[in-house]
Amino acid sequence: MSSQQVILFIEEEQLIAQKNHNYSLYLAKKVNNDFTVIWQSKGAKATVNNPSYQYRNTFDITTPSFMVNFTNDPVQQGDVTFTSGGKNLPISTGQTTILDANGVFSPAKNGGKPSDVLITNQLQGNPHEILLDSNGNNIWVNRQSGMNIGTATLTPKDQYQLWFGNLQETGSLIASNLSDAYVATLQNGASITLTYTDEGTWVTGEPAKRLSEAEVKALHARVGIKDAA
Repeated sequence: MSSQQVILFIEEEQLIAQKNHNYSLYLAKKVNNDFTVIWQSKGAKATVNNPSYQYRNTFDITTPSFMVNFTNDPVQQGDVTFTSGGKNLPISTGQTTILDANGVFSPAKNGGKPSDVLITNQLQGNPHEILLDSNGNNIWVNRQSGMNIGTATLTPKDQYQLWFGNLQETGSLIASNLSDAYVATLQNGASITLTYTDEGTWVTGEPAKRLSEAEVKALHARVGIKDAA
């Protein structure tokens, strides 16, 4: 089981600026050698079951197991675009599965490399493998040519990318024009504390000056948050 924590402070000037631009805060996990999918998205305004980012933000990350799936490239036929995929298969690192010629996964079994998820692909058409968390949220998708017939390895890494940007849905592909992102490297049970400063830079550690109660209230008033009575 991998249990990790990312704590992010956003200094007040940047907090206001990001919210005024209606930017979201994003988190992605590295698989193999890249970040491809928005794993978590926190918007400038809170919605049901998805609070907005604030001055202090904590991501508690526990990934005891995963799921795998696949998808094909969209095919345009006249006015209809067609895509397809399989049924999510629960799997853990160190386990293997076979994707047969009909697009059905075999039950996961032990015997693989402890750090990897291994798919033996028998499905034609170069399907793109997908790694999901245990709740079915997309973590990573192969954006390249897809799987050849044979083995494909997925290696979740203890690296996380954070950034601000225009609204994108959780599970969607990360925009290609991404800039000013921070990559945090952790180990099992590790945590990291970061600050996004008023100057728009990422630094490790907490802000040099914590807000007083009066400053917190003033900040809340500026961004439209009601304090408890």
